[in-house]
Amino acid sequence: MTITDQVSMMDKMIDLHTHILPGIDDGARDAAMALRMAQQAVGRGIEIVAATPHFINLTWDQVRAETEKLRKLLADHRISLTVVAGAELFVDPGLMDLAKDNIPTYNDAGKYCLIEFPMLELPSYIDQVLFSLQVKGITPVIAHPERNRVVIRDPNLVAHWIGSGCLIQINANSLLGNFGADVQRIAEIMLQHQMVHFIASDAHSVNNRGFYLDRSVESARRLVTRETAALLVSGNPARVIAGEQVEVPEVISYRPQRRFWNFWKQRRDY
Repeated sequence: MTITDQVSMMDKMIDLHTHILPGIDDGARDAAMALRMAQQAVGRGIEIVAATPHFINLTWDQVRAETEKLRKLLADHRISLTVVAGAELFVDPGLMDLAKDNIPTYNDAGKYCLIEFPMLELPSYIDQVLFSLQVKGITPVIAHPERNRVVIRDPNLVAHWIGSGCLIQINANSLLGNFGADVQRIAEIMLQHQMVHFIASDAHSVNNRGFYLDRSVESARRLVTRETAALLVSGNPARVIAGEQVEVPEVISYRPQRRFWNFWKQRRDY
């Protein structure tokens, strides 16, 4: 039985984006906070998390070693949360020079990696970096594009990345409105237009940036079917961790509604 089948049977959630490794980035400050985060995750129905620290001033070997330390810490405290190694890469031309073995991939399976873009712009080299990962056999999972200011202006940019072979992860807090109304609107548009393959917490703590996958699933169910919502936090993440292919639905092109004021102004100018 594959991990996908097991998760489907247990109806447990998998979180592909967390900053739970202690003392490595802007997530868990120390082991005590990491334990509290793990307890919160379990309490909210999450069974597996990917530890995805910001891949800055780190090596893949260091991330794997710190992940193993966290596994032992959780076992010592009898917290039944499975942790797999990963990292959140920042899109940069330097990634193109890394050998495949030095690129962090989910569960060290060599198949999928998490990558984020700047919040205020989209550098011209993004497509080149994404393609270089794909040439190495790694599928990029783009983290929270709904928070990018350029995407907020044009959500169909996400369709371009999906068409080029990438997968898309949105944040639970985006759906819940905790990053503002614009981000929430784009997350909802992306969901309704089949531009989302995963919902993840991007948890940094147990407070505002905690593990709120359960709440986000409730929000998602108002926009998509229960089956689709479950797929985004269970079935699809299980396939990523197992290194299996994720089925990608056809994107529905987003057509923004024209506002009456703009229409009237154009008629008047004409």
